[in-house]
Amino acid sequence: MKRTLFILTPLWIALGAILSAQMMTAVNGASYNPSAPIAPGSFASIFGANLCAQTMQGTWVSAGQLPLTLGGCSLQINGSGAMLQYVSPGQINFVMPMGMAAGKATYVVTDGTSSQTGTVTVGAAGPGVFSVLGNGMGAGAMLLGTNFTMVPFSVTTNGQPTPVSIFMTGLDLSVQPQVSLGGMPMAVTWYGNAPGYVGLQQMNVQVPAAAAGAGRVPVMVSSGGANSNVTFMQILPTNAMMQGIPGWGSGMMVGEDMMRGHEVSYMAWNAANGTVLVTDENDDVVRVIAPGSNSTAASITLPSGAEAHEVAVNASGTMAAASLSALNSVALIDLTKNQVTSVVGTGEYPSTLVFAGSNLLVANEGSANVTVIDTGTGVATKTVNVGFGPSGMAAAGNTAVVANMQDGSVSLINLTSFQATTIPLAFGARPHEVAISTALNKAVIGMPFDDGLIVMDLATQAMSKISFDSVICIGPGSLAVNGSTAYVAGQLSGGIVEVDLNSGGVIHSLPADPGPVALAVDASGNRLMALSEGTGVLDVVDLGSNTITMRINAVGTERLGTFEMPYISSILPASAAAGSTFTLTISGLNLQNVTGLAFNLGYYGMMGAGMGSSGSGGMGGGMGGGMGGGGTSGEPGDDQNFQVSNFQVNGAGTQLTATVKILSAAAAGVRQVRFETSYGEIAPMMSVAEFTVTQ
Repeated sequence: MKRTLFILTPLWIALGAILSAQMMTAVNGASYNPSAPIAPGSFASIFGANLCAQTMQGTWVSAGQLPLTLGGCSLQINGSGAMLQYVSPGQINFVMPMGMAAGKATYVVTDGTSSQTGTVTVGAAGPGVFSVLGNGMGAGAMLLGTNFTMVPFSVTTNGQPTPVSIFMTGLDLSVQPQVSLGGMPMAVTWYGNAPGYVGLQQMNVQVPAAAAGAGRVPVMVSSGGANSNVTFMQILPTNAMMQGIPGWGSGMMVGEDMMRGHEVSYMAWNAANGTVLVTDENDDVVRVIAPGSNSTAASITLPSGAEAHEVAVNASGTMAAASLSALNSVALIDLTKNQVTSVVGTGEYPSTLVFAGSNLLVANEGSANVTVIDTGTGVATKTVNVGFGPSGMAAAGNTAVVANMQDGSVSLINLTSFQATTIPLAFGARPHEVAISTALNKAVIGMPFDDGLIVMDLATQAMSKISFDSVICIGPGSLAVNGSTAYVAGQLSGGIVEVDLNSGGVIHSLPADPGPVALAVDASGNRLMALSEGTGVLDVVDLGSNTITMRINAVGTERLGTFEMPYISSILPASAAAGSTFTLTISGLNLQNVTGLAFNLGYYGMMGAGMGSSGSGGMGGGMGGGMGGGGTSGEPGDDQNFQVSNFQVNGAGTQLTATVKILSAAAAGVRQVRFETSYGEIAPMMSVAEFTVTQ
């Protein structure tokens, strides 16, 4: 299935079952939310059958102008022709014509011989944020504003608040949009149409200093009374936050706006043997951590490129499952052998999962359903339709509760009949995670953009709300329940709130390292486990003294064996002229893991030279020349005008040398030095690893 237009990714992903049963449906081209309005001038998609006899991609007629007829097909909306970006028998991508009045509009799809008619809701605003995977979920289409690259973000870049460009569609440009980072406002410095790209819009924002170390945080854009889909932004810790953290050695640094080799994403408590299972989405591994010995007992290798999201353990502690979000599947794990036994296909973008008796329930955000897997046979037996964008789920007794983040609803699944009832929440609600108190027969649902919780009585479906002072808890994320007590991770405030579910009052604020991304209760030990994405540490919190009694390194092992991130202390020479040949010497640590060098253009401006001068904030509104920049035999953006030979690393791994020839065709400017390793091409640990070509 073709996506509309997001020039940062070539990956087009199927929308899923939510639309497949309908004859013809029009949706926002970034979020794919079937309940969201579509704004004039924004990208949208129509899904159906026999829409067009041909499959064809539209080309630009002129700047900001796509064809009105493509592959023999045309689209009229209230009598106005719509520009077409892509047509096929099952999907048409188009731009909603300007001047459409708010309300229901009639559209007619004509393939040259026959026509089909449908209706669509038009709104003054219908914001949708593009995502990296192309499904409107997961990591958002957000680029570092200093060089337009896709990276995790530090809170400061070159001593200034980090600028970020968010790419989307459907803004009402007559009013300033608002951006919420899990309940924390982000300063908007510029917004408008991306020059030359009809339907594509850009917002420039700044990362708040208080968000340092928060990890993977939800982002929502509001415009003209409408809310966007929720995508996620990765925020790194500061170097000061890492001091004293287990596994953090002298001289180690968190490079500004640099991807890390390890990124913990979730955890599960195995009460049967007192271990914690931790998923690492960058290393494609599940680590089995034994708090009793303060060590990692095992590392379970997952399929490469899996981007493991969550992990769950069955009641007997013999089986685990990890959702492989990028592979649309789950891994079933035998915990008696600590190895993957099978990989089972699910719906699109599986995120949360939970064991319920002999079944494993897997919520698929992209296809708006839950896959039911028989754990005895490892076969998917049922699919249950729920709300759009299910991101949290818990099960107890005969009920599973699903939080549908993208459409603001909660689905209740009867685990006997496997029928679901979906209940809409208040306008603008974005429920995220769920936990169930079996003692009270109540579900606790996190509301990260509201700094609070919803408590649902599962017998009556009555709901009440618990609100937090934003100083105490910002961006409530992961939840854990023990009896009538709920524990809530404040991912942006960097602590944990203990709540009495009977009174709705806060009992204590508990400590945690930055970015607590997952919680679990060890009831027998009267302790709480908190996994910090910011620091990569598992905190063990004693619930009697309300103190952290142990910090365990949760990123201490490698998927491919022992591997430590290379670190650069110096590069000599740091510059040379085009057409020259010289010996390059790099000093540092862990260089024994390096097998080659690359000089990357992309890090410093793969998105082209045109950053424009429109608006405030110094970033402008332009997306430049697209994905241009030197071709590569390695990563996109590697400059082929650099030729490396005679590569050598000393035995201590503290120095490497190579003969470097810069061809005369090399353009003057800065390159990022990147290392080739068994993990692929990576950026070394250093705040700046630069080489400059002079003329």
